[in-house]
Amino acid sequence: MPSFRIPPCALAASLALGGLALAAPAHAQLDAADPFIKNAVAGFNARTFYMDVEDNSKPPASTAREAWAIGGKLFGRTGYWQDTLQFGASYYLSAPLYAPDDKDGTGLLAPGQETISVLGELYARLKYQDNALTIGRQEIDMGYKRASGVRSNRSDSTYVGKQDNRMLPITYESVLLGGKSGDALNYYVGWIDQAKPRNSEDFIPVGAAIGAKGSESDMWMGGLQFAPMKDLWVQGWYHQSSDVLRIAYLDADYVMRLSKDSYLRLAGQYTDQRSDGSNALTGKPFSTRNAQAYGEYGSGWLTFYGAYSQTGSGADIRMPFTSGPIFTQQVTRSFVRANESAWQLGLATDLAAWLPGVSAYVDVTSGKDAVNPNTGAKLADETEYNVGAVWTLRQKGAFYDGLRSRIRSAWIVDETTAGDKTSTDFRIDVNLPISFF
Repeated sequence: MPSFRIPPCALAASLALGGLALAAPAHAQLDAADPFIKNAVAGFNARTFYMDVEDNSKPPASTAREAWAIGGKLFGRTGYWQDTLQFGASYYLSAPLYAPDDKDGTGLLAPGQETISVLGELYARLKYQDNALTIGRQEIDMGYKRASGVRSNRSDSTYVGKQDNRMLPITYESVLLGGKSGDALNYYVGWIDQAKPRNSEDFIPVGAAIGAKGSESDMWMGGLQFAPMKDLWVQGWYHQSSDVLRIAYLDADYVMRLSKDSYLRLAGQYTDQRSDGSNALTGKPFSTRNAQAYGEYGSGWLTFYGAYSQTGSGADIRMPFTSGPIFTQQVTRSFVRANESAWQLGLATDLAAWLPGVSAYVDVTSGKDAVNPNTGAKLADETEYNVGAVWTLRQKGAFYDGLRSRIRSAWIVDETTAGDKTSTDFRIDVNLPISFF
């Protein structure tokens, strides 16, 4: 007998209608001083993104991908009614400005270089003290507790996140409970029914989004984030999609202050991934792991950093819902193929003393000994060189306050049996947050 599930977005809509019905009699005289109205916010996060890719990693084939898109996120949310109930929604748009038909595949637009237009968020949130239950379509962002003054070395802190590195993020139809105990401990428990990939308008079952064709599986997840002292952060997570995939993840990050202007940062993480149940993802059992270590030294306007990674031979590490909690995630490659060992070295600079709002970086990551987990055949060693810069304008009260422009370029060398093959990836994105109220 097929299972019956009420979509979280339907629950959110029902809760919204019910809440408004209850609120109406009690707030016939609702005015602007009420927190439900007073604390409401709305705005538009405008974005434009250009991408030009030449991929020569699989000779003799050469693939070109190119697009320029414009759009963003139109959002709004209420304050809390009776300090308990809040509603929110977001509409996402990505439309082509330049999109050659023969250069599809950047992920900025839907397949076929088509426009993406979708109600990506529609949620109700119930709050009690420091705990909140969010029901419906929503972004999931676990709020990485990065210590102040250090490099931002990952955009998602777990294996379920926004993967917001194109025009639009991933959003989910889910139920998520989160809260904290004191100032040191955060907890999360959640159920995800469906996910909307970043280049699609459609919400599909989690199992299918991971890659299991025809799967209707959902996902359960839970995690703890613990900060027992200043500049020390530890987290642990578990995700399970029945008959598809299980993920366990541990992470620790510590910053040692050496002086007013210098510090040493040490971090490490461990991931275990394996098949589940009927093995719908690959048709057979698999398991793999990844361990990474990261170091960073900052002094004044210079930051030096490096990382090392080792992946098990059983399978590649899969990251369908994240741009990478791992340290070796680069512009194009993640360096977590089966049996791959990788190292990274980089230099970041804060040029604010000479060019206000400008920072830049350059790094290199190299991976070797990767194998095809099905056949054991050796894969090409890979090296990626990245260079990038960010310019953020800050002018309180100006319409352009918060305008961020970012440029990144990557060169990737694959040591194939046909010789060294170089691929390129060039990206420019501009973001402007606009507040309506």
